[in-house]
Amino acid sequence: MKRTLLLLATIVTLLTTANASSPTLAYRGFSGGMMLHAGWVDRGSLTIDGVNQRLSGLPVGIGGALRLRFGNHLRVGTEGYTSSLGYGDWGSSLSIGWGGLLVDWCWKLGPFAPYVGATVGGGSVEHTTLTTTPELDTTPEEGLSYRKYGVGVVAPFVGADYPLSERMSLSFKVDWLLPLGRNEFDFPSGARCYIGFMFNH
Repeated sequence: MKRTLLLLATIVTLLTTANASSPTLAYRGFSGGMMLHAGWVDRGSLTIDGVNQRLSGLPVGIGGALRLRFGNHLRVGTEGYTSSLGYGDWGSSLSIGWGGLLVDWCWKLGPFAPYVGATVGGGSVEHTTLTTTPELDTTPEEGLSYRKYGVGVVAPFVGADYPLSERMSLSFKVDWLLPLGRNEFDFPSGARCYIGFMFNH
């Protein structure tokens, strides 16, 4: 996260410096807000302790974004989310928290402001796999696997903002979260659909 903020500060400084000689990159304010998401992700069959399960399903989560606008189209900022997925017959679960630097390009299309961009950063995955029905007691379970690991991520996205007032917009977005570097056997990929409110300043 520190690296992301340092990179964001460097980019903003460069854009602000460029503003002096290039009015097309003039700082035009910022927007930020919260978004909810749901979607569908899949990693295929997962075999642990001789038990096969399909690692797929409907992830749900929450997060937010902050974007600085330069000129009429360029936006630079940061975003972060957490996403949880339950799957299998015994209550297995996987959660991903990630964030990073975002860059997108927006324009006007009637009342809408469509945009396309990507977020690059990192996150953490926590995965609990159950291979038997858990007992409702305090006895340690044998049919349980737990792992936690860090991961670099990139999330290309497309979306659109719809103004509700001069200061607030309704935002829609679809992204696809992908791992950078090592492709872990239990990292599911798929589309997530976001909706939320952005406050403009």
